[in-house]
Amino acid sequence: MRVKVLCLGRSAKEITLSDGATVEQAIAEAGFPKDSSYTRHLNGSPCFDTDIVVDGAVLTLVPQVKGGIKEGASDYHS
Repeated sequence: MRVKVLCLGRSAKEITLSDGATVEQAIAEAGFPKDSSYTRHLNGSPCFDTDIVVDGAVLTLVPQVKGGIKEGASDYHS
């Protein structure tokens, strides 16, 4: 089956997997890092590494957003 794996901020790959493959296997086959700094979405919905992907699925890896106001920093004024 064919699955598209998008890693936001990096690249996208279309890969071939066996029926019954998991999200974790799709990430490994695409060559993207398997770490917890990316949230996973399968066809637009949050998913787990153990979820099964289906033919034509789109798996999106989204980096976690970090940031905010630094402690002690003043408010931004234009």
